[in-house]
Amino acid sequence: LGVLVAGSDALDQYVVRHPEFFLQASPEQARIAPDQKLILFDQLRCAAFELPFRHDECFGGQARNEYLAILAEDGVLHRDGDRYHWIDDSYPAQSVNLRSVADGNFVVVDLTDGQQNIIAEVDYTSAALTLYEGAIYLVQSQPWQVERLDWVGRKAFVTRTRADYYTDAIDYTRLKPLDSFARQFSGDGEVQHGEVHVVRRVTGYKKIRYYTHENIGYGPVSLPDQELQSTAVWWTLPAAALDAAFADRQAALDGFLGAARVLQTVALVAVLAERRDLCRAVAGVDGDSGVGVAGQFQPTLYLYDNYPGGIGLSEPLFRHAQPLLQQAHRLLQQCSCTAGCPACVGPVLEREERGQGDSKAHALRVLSLLLDDSLPGATTDGPDGPSSPA
Repeated sequence: LGVLVAGSDALDQYVVRHPEFFLQASPEQARIAPDQKLILFDQLRCAAFELPFRHDECFGGQARNEYLAILAEDGVLHRDGDRYHWIDDSYPAQSVNLRSVADGNFVVVDLTDGQQNIIAEVDYTSAALTLYEGAIYLVQSQPWQVERLDWVGRKAFVTRTRADYYTDAIDYTRLKPLDSFARQFSGDGEVQHGEVHVVRRVTGYKKIRYYTHENIGYGPVSLPDQELQSTAVWWTLPAAALDAAFADRQAALDGFLGAARVLQTVALVAVLAERRDLCRAVAGVDGDSGVGVAGQFQPTLYLYDNYPGGIGLSEPLFRHAQPLLQQAHRLLQQCSCTAGCPACVGPVLEREERGQGDSKAHALRVLSLLLDDSLPGATTDGPDGPSSPA
């Protein structure tokens, strides 16, 4: 007998409400982009350490001469005739992280006993969200408070604490499309897959009490902006469609925010990713005017790979954009809440408690506008059970 106790996170709630994900679906759906440059360079370093490469030798099904030449220029390999030999002093596998492709991990240093003991290591992508000064960091369920963060030296200094709260970073994200690889119509709007520039800024954190989840305070955070170029899938709707569907711009933005949350949930299930791997963002909020071409109001919903260069998560989401929208629409329709909850679009906002909005209804409207009416059950139902883009 196995018992699964779900938290309030939308992904937990989705899995619990769809037991066929465990009982019927194949678990072998994990994906990786082996030709992603950062991943490929790491694998070539490790392979060259074991055995020399021959010129024109295939690796991953094709020759990698240009990559080997770059490693030779970097002083890692030496070309002797038609062979590339490893000449660096380092052991390359030691620096390859199986969970991340970003460089520069942070170490967590315990100062409690007057000594400096390393108790954990955090990848670069997560450091800004978990190791800011004042953060409560958990190691084997034990809370530690971050006293100081040496960003340049990649060290966070912590002490043991007995806090009855945890911390949650407040961050803002801006995205700018750099290149569109493919695009297609999506209902009244459009969906695209391409390259984006992401800027994330952590401005503060909330203190949230255990069990009651009440907010008991805030704290400021001053860290450099985190920038990366990655791949994403994004949806847009024309201003005319938004003006006809929503009473005002705030209602449209609320709809996009709710739709982004539920789309991220079903996308995570589809590509077997964690929330930190595939992030969501909506242009038109957090200081972004949401003004598109010719000064038109045009919010955009993004799902992007949270790793430099992307790791192949967004591309299958683009290819299966309509089934993904159907899944999200179905999830919202079947959720038993009235105006929103942590299992779908998120908790009810303060303005909604005052009767000034309905995020769930607005999100359903956004998803309906993006769905193709020609598809079976486009606006009323989705495919049976959770699907996984191939």
